[in-house]
Amino acid sequence: MSASPREAIDYGRFAERLAAQRANQDPAKRWDLYRDFHREWGFDPEGVQRRHDGEPVYRDGDDRLVPPEKVPAALREWWKLRDNSFADRRVCSGWQFDWPPEWITAPPGNGDAEALAPDSPLVVDPDDLRMCSVVIENQGCAYWGYEAAEAQLDDPRAYVLATEEGWEVQADSLSEFALLVAVRTLLFSFGWMAENWDDEFDAVADRIRATMPELGFRVWRELTSEIVFHGGPDTVAWVDPTGDGDQLYLFGRTREALERLTADLGGEWKISPPPVPSE
Repeated sequence: MSASPREAIDYGRFAERLAAQRANQDPAKRWDLYRDFHREWGFDPEGVQRRHDGEPVYRDGDDRLVPPEKVPAALREWWKLRDNSFADRRVCSGWQFDWPPEWITAPPGNGDAEALAPDSPLVVDPDDLRMCSVVIENQGCAYWGYEAAEAQLDDPRAYVLATEEGWEVQADSLSEFALLVAVRTLLFSFGWMAENWDDEFDAVADRIRATMPELGFRVWRELTSEIVFHGGPDTVAWVDPTGDGDQLYLFGRTREALERLTADLGGEWKISPPPVPSE
C-alpha cells in the first residue's frame, strides 16, 4: 500500500498489511511498510534532526561493543534510513539506543541486564547465551535486543527483557520491531491525541476491542505495561490494562477522524493537536 498522506486509511486492516510485509522475503522491500506508515502520519524525512548519522562508532579496546560481523543487516539498514523517526531528536521516546549494540552477558539474577537463562525455550545455541542490546528504557527497566546466536541472520527476531520471567519475543524480526517502535512513539509526536477523562477504562476498552481490530503486532512490553494497538479509519488506539492508571489513548491522522471515533466510543475525551507540525 502506498497511500498519500491525505487519503483515508483504515487501520482496522493494518494486520493484513503487516502479514503481507512478513510474507515478503525480499530485503529490498523490507522497509516498505515502515516508510508508508511514516508518510501516512506526516513524518517528513527532510526535517529529521538526527541523533546519529547511521554509522556505528567503535572505540579501540572497548570489549562491550558487539563487533560489526555480529550486527545484522536489518539493524544497520534501520539506522541509515532517512525515515528513521527513532533517530529524530523531535520524537521523544524515553529510551536510549545502543549503536553499535552492546553485549549483555551477565547470568540471570545478576542485575537488570542479563543473558538468556540456560533453560529458556528461546535458546538457539546452549554455548552462546549472550544478548545484544539495541534499545534501553531510560531507567534501565526494560531492554530490547537480539540473540547473539541469531546474529548471522539478516533480520533476526527482536526480544524484550521487562519482567522477572526473562527475555520474551517482542517482534518476529528487527525490521518489524522498528515498525512497532514507530507505532509506539511516532503517534505521540505527529498524531492528534484523545485521552479519556471519565474514568470508564474498562467500558471504553471493551468497546475498542469489539469495534477496532488489533494491528497485528505482539503485545508491547515495557515496565509493567502490556500495550495492544487497535486500528480504525484514520485512527489508532492504545490499550494498556496493566500499566499505572490503566492507560488508554486514541490517535488520529486528523481531528475529524478522532472526533468521529470518540463520538462512536462515547464518554468524555480531551483532544490535543500534534506537538510537531506535520507539514
